[in-house]
Amino acid sequence: MFSYLRGTLVEAGPQHVVLDVQGMGFHIIVPASVASKLPSRGSEVKLYVHLNVRQDSLELYGFLNREDKLLFEKLISVSGIGPKAAISMLSTLSSTQLALAIATGDEKALSSAPGIGKKTAQRVILELREKIDKEALEGAVARVNQAIPAQGMEKEAVQALMALGYQAVEAQQAVDLVKGQAQDTATLVRLALKALDRR
Repeated sequence: MFSYLRGTLVEAGPQHVVLDVQGMGFHIIVPASVASKLPSRGSEVKLYVHLNVRQDSLELYGFLNREDKLLFEKLISVSGIGPKAAISMLSTLSSTQLALAIATGDEKALSSAPGIGKKTAQRVILELREKIDKEALEGAVARVNQAIPAQGMEKEAVQALMALGYQAVEAQQAVDLVKGQAQDTATLVRLALKALDRR
């Protein structure tokens, strides 16, 4: 029904915003990552929204870009994952971290989100692993690498892992474990993520 809403930011909380769209106030639930990137009140904001229909209410969920909205919709397509659990995951991990965790089977990263246990994380990986766009993931890693001065592949992989939230020491150790097994940075990052998951 809705694709996006553009309006004036009236109110912003840790996990919700209120947008005034031509005199109508829309209460929109957002991940914590969105709330932290919003401009000041009174500014114009565009959010990509998903309308969730429940028996007793209608809820709007909002995201700063279309990719995050699509990832949210993939998450809630998993049996047993509701909008609150999906928002919890997107509040704990960036969309790139979340997509990488699913694509590489990183249960530990997924279960770091409040309310997400090991079995739920396994279900998400099982149902979504093949649906995660590998090209988009490689593109995300490439964007991280473009922001880093030209270096060796191993250093680029360490920097990419650090950009995804890992500490420098554990990133370096993971890359050291798998170096020589990959011909490009994106593959090296994926192998290192698997190594980190096995710890």
